[in-house]
Amino acid sequence: MDSEDKSQEFVAGKTITLTMNLSSEQQKFFREWSLSVPTLYMLDICVVSTTKLTSASLEKNPRKSKIVSYLRELDRPTNGFSYLFALMEKVSDTRGIDSDEELKKKILSDLSCLRSFFKEARIVESDDFVIGFLNKLRGNPIETKRADYLDFLRYLNDELKLGDPVTLKKRLFKAGKIIEKAESIAIYRHHLVVIIGLACLYGNLAAKKLMKFKANPQNFDAENVLADIMLISRFADIKLQIEHNGRIGKGYPRSDFITDDNGLLELIKCFKPTVVKHKDKNDGRETELTMDVSLKDILTEIQPEEYSSIFGLLNQT
Repeated sequence: MDSEDKSQEFVAGKTITLTMNLSSEQQKFFREWSLSVPTLYMLDICVVSTTKLTSASLEKNPRKSKIVSYLRELDRPTNGFSYLFALMEKVSDTRGIDSDEELKKKILSDLSCLRSFFKEARIVESDDFVIGFLNKLRGNPIETKRADYLDFLRYLNDELKLGDPVTLKKRLFKAGKIIEKAESIAIYRHHLVVIIGLACLYGNLAAKKLMKFKANPQNFDAENVLADIMLISRFADIKLQIEHNGRIGKGYPRSDFITDDNGLLELIKCFKPTVVKHKDKNDGRETELTMDVSLKDILTEIQPEEYSSIFGLLNQT
């Protein structure tokens, strides 16, 4: 079979949403029930780092201590933890601060610390898999349009200055400039970098926290911001695959993402993956991801009369 014909599709399972008033006892019951579901947890770099902290360090940092307590609670034989996201963050950083051997040593140290930290749950990737991934992708962008995404993010910071307050009268104009810039460098209007840029424009505090805009362009770390943004789509992609396999008895029925970035966590809630299609090609893999976006929740300060204009900008043909 020609590689052009090799494709896979994963679809989200059916869900039911209920809203109820629960007593404290009922809340404890449902929490424990949820914790009993076998789950594969994806960890980002910062969460991996917390597993290395000493007790003395944790006493001085309540935020990190809370994360460690949560990880301890999830340390159950039915659960798994994945280093894959932390690995992709390290590998996709094209700045190349560490040599190959230095990076390999740090990654193996991370894995060793994780295996020591968790007493019951397992780390699902082997050393051989992780190092193989490192050798294959070291210094190469996981996204083929990475340079364009970085250019776009710098435009939001340097020229549109979205780190500064934008008056109501100028928001629609700047929204148009965001779409115009995306189109000029062939970025899909519904791409995460575009939607989250619009979220910043319309006062979404989680989006602004994620973007970490700087008044001085030299201090804006577009590489770091893009890594955080792409975690949303990467998790959506992997979540669909993991839970599809779980439904047919080949792994974990649920997947979740753990980070200490509250802005990222709030944004993830606004993107619900529904379908992902992978097509293997001679020069790599093409991925098509479909997500339901809670646009009204993302554009937190948008006026009702302006919403239709933004919706129109995003869906022009």
